[in-house]
Amino acid sequence: MKAHQEIVKQIDLMTPGTIFFPAVFRMLGTDDAIKMALSRLAKDKTILRLANGIYAVPQQHPLIGPITPSLEQIATAIAERDQVQIKPAGVYALNKLGISQQVPTKHVYITNGQPRTYKIGANEILFKSASPKKLALKGPISSLLILAMDELGPSQLDDVLQHQIHDLIQKEDPELLANDIKLAPSW
Repeated sequence: MKAHQEIVKQIDLMTPGTIFFPAVFRMLGTDDAIKMALSRLAKDKTILRLANGIYAVPQQHPLIGPITPSLEQIATAIAERDQVQIKPAGVYALNKLGISQQVPTKHVYITNGQPRTYKIGANEILFKSASPKKLALKGPISSLLILAMDELGPSQLDDVLQHQIHDLIQKEDPELLANDIKLAPSW
């Protein structure tokens, strides 16, 4: 019971919307006691259980009510916990750039960590292993663009897409763009 009370105290100190993992409470009790306390708190809706071993402090918006953390926020929290690098890739990168209006239910990230899939409700976060070369991309726009183009391939490069790419590249820092162009596929 003491572990439960200590966990509640620590959660009360967290900012609404904070994503956390059971390991945060490791010093407060056994793994089983911590899991039991978190399970009870999730059942009482004191915390949100986003996925197995992933929780959040509930956040309320005055007009729309409860707000669940975004898949991007969850992926970032997982990457910080695991101390790995991640970068958006695939359809998710296309959507972030505005090239695709399709809202993906699977957020794909390349990583220098272990490949993993996290089921978050009806959505997924997928961490795929990538070469150090892809993770060396630095520009916020050019790195997304290169990883998005990996998804499409050269056969999808039409006039409309070329125009979109041109407009996006104009917004990138020239130094970062120069770095990323060296790492881009030759096509």
